[in-house]
Amino acid sequence: MPTGIGLALLAAGTVVSVSEQKKASKAQARQQGLSARRSQRQAIREAQIRRAQSQVQAGAMGVTGGSALAGGQASLSSQLGSNIGFAGQMSGLSQQITMAQSRAQTAGAVANLGMQVFQGTGGFDKLNAAFSKPTPGE
Repeated sequence: MPTGIGLALLAAGTVVSVSEQKKASKAQARQQGLSARRSQRQAIREAQIRRAQSQVQAGAMGVTGGSALAGGQASLSSQLGSNIGFAGQMSGLSQQITMAQSRAQTAGAVANLGMQVFQGTGGFDKLNAAFSKPTPGE
């Protein structure tokens, strides 16, 4: 009977562990999403500051239009888009890594449970005994 209680506790512990790993994985994914959005907002702010600075500098030099100013503004927009795209890709990859690690931990917990049940029911000794018994008629 203690074996049954032990196995029940082991199974319950594994279920709780898997559940908590999933919760932690979801929380980490939310955290990564928040971090990515914060990085994107920071990149936008920096681009706006650089754009305003370039306009002030152009105005100080008496240039209010022209291809140089327009080209500089376009370059800032392109850099911003690149930075935001990169941040999004990195966030997505981080989430994929987190989910894969969570699945690996879950599979490991299930494998560990299976091994403990196997060992608790006699393990390799019982398996070897079953295969080493002479077959009828020998």
